[in-house]
Amino acid sequence: MMDASIKLTAPPAKRKEILQAVKAILGPIRLEQGCIDCHCYVDIEAENSIYIKEEWESRDDLDAHVRSVHFGILLGAMKLLTEEPEIRFNSIISTTGMEELKKLQV
Repeated sequence: MMDASIKLTAPPAKRKEILQAVKAILGPIRLEQGCIDCHCYVDIEAENSIYIKEEWESRDDLDAHVRSVHFGILLGAMKLLTEEPEIRFNSIISTTGMEELKKLQV
């Protein structure tokens, strides 16, 4: 599994425009082959910080997404930024959830 994390710091005057562009592509991205999940979040303590979180079944699926029209729209929105975005692609070998927390509780 692959994880893509993108942090955009929007100039206040461009925040609404960037959020509209991101909102427009979320649904289509979720329909791309191999997309497990895709969401956008705004930091409640720094409203100009926008986070996009994506999960992909494989590196090939993520690579295809990065070459897609939808990612191209995101790259276009990034041109409105005054700070370089923070982008991370992570390979995930395994995940755990509540069961791990329960094991660790005394």
